[in-house]
Amino acid sequence: MLVFSYGIPKSGSTLAFELAKAVARLGGHRQPLLPRPLLPGGHKVNFAQALDPAALRALAVAAEGRIRIVKTHACPGPEWAAEYRALAARGLASAHVNWRDPRDICLSLLDAGRLARSRGESAFAEFVTLEDAVAGVRRYLGEHAVWAALPRTLQLDYATCAFRMDAAIGAIKADFGIACPNWAVRLWVQRFAFTYRNKAVPARHLSELTSEQAAHLAHSFAPWLPPGA
Repeated sequence: MLVFSYGIPKSGSTLAFELAKAVARLGGHRQPLLPRPLLPGGHKVNFAQALDPAALRALAVAAEGRIRIVKTHACPGPEWAAEYRALAARGLASAHVNWRDPRDICLSLLDAGRLARSRGESAFAEFVTLEDAVAGVRRYLGEHAVWAALPRTLQLDYATCAFRMDAAIGAIKADFGIACPNWAVRLWVQRFAFTYRNKAVPARHLSELTSEQAAHLAHSFAPWLPPGA
């Protein structure tokens, strides 16, 4: 089964991806790199930069009856989504959709922007001000909604994956139908996997925003926040 691991950039998506990979590996599903035509850009992990219906069919074939995890930040188009639904109905495709408080994503994007500019890198360098981050996250939230509406999706979230890891591992094991020791998954992810770990602080917006900024972000993201958040 082909499993797409999706999350908004800087939402803890790599952590969720590595948790899924660790569970799959411990369940006997190796995670070799995909064939080069299906993995453009020389990535060291299975990462889909663009979502193409023909490539989706090829990826499903490449899974070869095993659980194969593919990370992506891309947004499905109508044709890809239709192909995914057809594969999902046959039990050949599913998705993990990771969530994080959009206010915390804004702060993480600003961190990434500062680091990128200090290194002369282009990825995330455009996130200079809080308004830049808000605009970017609002766009990403629309893409997240497309993924969340797809069938056969497991909803994960950063707070669980990072700070209640056993609960996230349990949900992934149940989704895959795999029994494996949680400690082994934690060991791999915390000691060996590269997860782009930044501050790893829960609800960082509570302590890092001014009162004015907090009110602004609460208003900007009101449709996506629980009442009173």
